[in-house]
Amino acid sequence: MNRIMSAAVTLALLATASLAADIVPVQLDRKGVKNSDQVVYGVDFRTGNVAWERRFPREANFAKVVEGGILVGCDDGALYLLDAGNGEVKWSLQLGGKDEKVNPFHGTFGNDWLVSYHNNVYWLVSPEGKQIWTLR
Repeated sequence: MNRIMSAAVTLALLATASLAADIVPVQLDRKGVKNSDQVVYGVDFRTGNVAWERRFPREANFAKVVEGGILVGCDDGALYLLDAGNGEVKWSLQLGGKDEKVNPFHGTFGNDWLVSYHNNVYWLVSPEGKQIWTLR
């Protein structure tokens, strides 16, 4: 029994160590940064160092780690997928019309992501950046 528990603890520590090397998205109100609500930082979870930063045209409403990168919804009505390693934009998709902000993120359903504009408009988006459907 002790060997099984020891193996489980070792596996848990290894899993934690591999997670610790990941880049996590952070939205931070930093002193001296103009329009800091438009910036998402990629932070090395292990060290706390900023690995990259990505500025958006308008306020970033959420930044979520998803399979394939970091999903960011913005006040410009667009949804962006960033490369988690370097912050580069893999794709962007214009979802909202005038004043339709992409906020909030509702979750992953199958392989697709559901986002909305304050529960007035819903969009289902594929990991390839294709709009699957819209509900108004």
